[in-house]
Amino acid sequence: MRLLLVCPIPLEYTSCRTALSLRDAASVLGCRIARGAVGNVDIMAVETGPAKARAAASTVAAIGSFQPDLVADTGTCGALDGDLIVNAIVLGMSCLEYDISGYGLPHRIIPEMRLPSVFELLPRREGQKLVRSFTELGKDNGLHVRTGIQACGEFFIQSAQVRESLQAVSGAIASSWETAGVFVGALRARIPPMSIRVVSDLGDEDALREFRRNARRCSQGLYKFLRDCLEAGWFAAVYEQWKQAPRGHVDRLPQRVLP
Repeated sequence: MRLLLVCPIPLEYTSCRTALSLRDAASVLGCRIARGAVGNVDIMAVETGPAKARAAASTVAAIGSFQPDLVADTGTCGALDGDLIVNAIVLGMSCLEYDISGYGLPHRIIPEMRLPSVFELLPRREGQKLVRSFTELGKDNGLHVRTGIQACGEFFIQSAQVRESLQAVSGAIASSWETAGVFVGALRARIPPMSIRVVSDLGDEDALREFRRNARRCSQGLYKFLRDCLEAGWFAAVYEQWKQAPRGHVDRLPQRVLP
């Protein structure tokens, strides 16, 4: 199978390339690219740059070049849920693009904000089994793993009040700048997406300082764990379940991205 790993910023891309022993390859539309394999999984990592527009454009370009079977949004994120800790791994069950209206934090959630991951698109039992095995892999590696909604917006969450307000209205447990762009690019290309991110800050008044202090170390831990998942065959298992999914699940992929 072919796995596309989307890495927003240089330190995340470099951590990915190092942990997975990838080699630099020809750039795609100006984006740095690294290629390699872990077991039977052929991997491409793409450095997109920050925020949704760059992530979406780079994801579409990389899909056209690589023709992946799965797309994984990766990198750091900020906590929204008060029980999350720095270095926790967040497996996104879906993405919620909270700033789609352009009016700041939403007061309500509309359908256009919601973007599903592969685990929502699979039959329920199969999706739940894959999520459980991911959580168990994390525990075996001594990691705090959580599953839930990954919020996405280009408003940097650095206030406990804002964090709690966004969490209350969205139900999301973490927030990033790029996940929605990755999901839109993948879903419209009829390729199932997922989001696997690591918490680098707690979304409070110390968020920027914490991000700068923690981002590199957290990214290195994330991509080391992704290598463990690859070696354990977890990504291959996700793809096998997707191949076996009823045709109706596959056919509705682009329909989940409302125009």
